[in-house]
Amino acid sequence: MNWIFFSVAAYFLLAVSFVIDKVLLKQRIPHPAVYAFYVALLSLLALLLAPWGMHWLGGGLLAISFLGGIFFVYALLFFYQAVKENEISRVAPLIGSITPVATLLVGLLFDQRFSTFTFTGIGLLVAGGFFISFDLPIRSLKIFRGFLSSITSGIFFALAYLAFEYVYRIEGFLNGFIWTRLGLFVGALSLLFVPVFRKNIINSFKGAKKKKRKNISTVFVFVLNKIFGGGSSVLINFAISISSASVVNALGSVQFVFVLGLAALASLKYSHIFEEKLYFWDWAQKIAAIGIIAIGMFLVSF
Repeated sequence: MNWIFFSVAAYFLLAVSFVIDKVLLKQRIPHPAVYAFYVALLSLLALLLAPWGMHWLGGGLLAISFLGGIFFVYALLFFYQAVKENEISRVAPLIGSITPVATLLVGLLFDQRFSTFTFTGIGLLVAGGFFISFDLPIRSLKIFRGFLSSITSGIFFALAYLAFEYVYRIEGFLNGFIWTRLGLFVGALSLLFVPVFRKNIINSFKGAKKKKRKNISTVFVFVLNKIFGGGSSVLINFAISISSASVVNALGSVQFVFVLGLAALASLKYSHIFEEKLYFWDWAQKIAAIGIIAIGMFLVSF
């Protein structure tokens, strides 16, 4: 199915973006709100697509587009906070497990229906994401650093993607994508109403003037990273427009495989940033989880 191809490609790009996020948040952009603000501002580039299909939505859809965009910005904010606090290979799978579960539950409330194969596949994808994130045996439900931020981020991502799916179903992908990106811009502006966020964002402008050389390299890495992230966003949203938010989000478990591999490679050179410490049984568990994810992918393709 085409949506599976687009989804897997999107999640690979997203995994690359996640790993670079970790570097930027650890060394160069210390405040998650600043990072989320600039990422959301870049969403205005979607206006370049306006000549090919942008038109007025109407009040109701406009509100849903903006609300979805705001949810997405705050999902990013809590995600970046979690990434700053803990290992990317632990945070990303937890968020990726929470998002499809929340999406599925909310979707069922709105009368979405799935085949037995699809429902089972979603369950296996979520289970695979859980087992690739948590070490066995689980002796206690110990809350790791960034746990609550991860949970909050996953719920906000679910609400955002459901809002996006609703807009795409009515307006089609292109027009819906442009307006939901404007929703991200509204979300960026809302960060300025929180005093501590506003202070950090304003200070980031002042700091840019004092450290020009370092900031040039930071901007380059940031823009390169957002090219990966932007490409991922387009592909994920397109996949949602031709499938459903529930199954596309569930397929996000494949990104954990990519994140695990990329983070393990990055830890060889940047061990002070990537604290990935895996032993034989850790790898055995994660390889088994990858097998569960593969079976889940097979089932949701029906």
